[in-house]
Amino acid sequence: MSALLKRLLATVADQPSSFCRSPSQSISGWKAIGVFFGVLLFFGIISHAAPASAQLFKNVESQVTTIFGNNIDASIIAFMFGVLRIVIWVTAVGFIFFAVYQAQRGEQWQPLMQNAFIVIAAVVIVEGMSKLFFGGTVGT
Repeated sequence: MSALLKRLLATVADQPSSFCRSPSQSISGWKAIGVFFGVLLFFGIISHAAPASAQLFKNVESQVTTIFGNNIDASIIAFMFGVLRIVIWVTAVGFIFFAVYQAQRGEQWQPLMQNAFIVIAAVVIVEGMSKLFFGGTVGT
């Protein structure tokens, strides 16, 4: 592993640095605005981050717990929704990684990205419909 790391560092060190600028060169206005908003977005996401269980299918999970809570243990319902969250995440990320791999090989990557988009769109639609049917904040 260290030989691979040494070879990678040697390759990077031998490359001429195209992003290094002399002090007399300035960054264009659009790049500065992009960097500013990127940093602002990053800190906004970090400061308002919540676990996936609080963001994905929370309304549906609380409604299922309300409806079936007398017959099914709440920990089983939480486990089922945890598995659902993991499966959706792995599916979307897997489609994206495989699409990048296909694009690097020069093969068809558009259908894979369409599948990833369909997975993400389905999650967004389910979240929107659950908020529409069950209300904004149901349960804890």
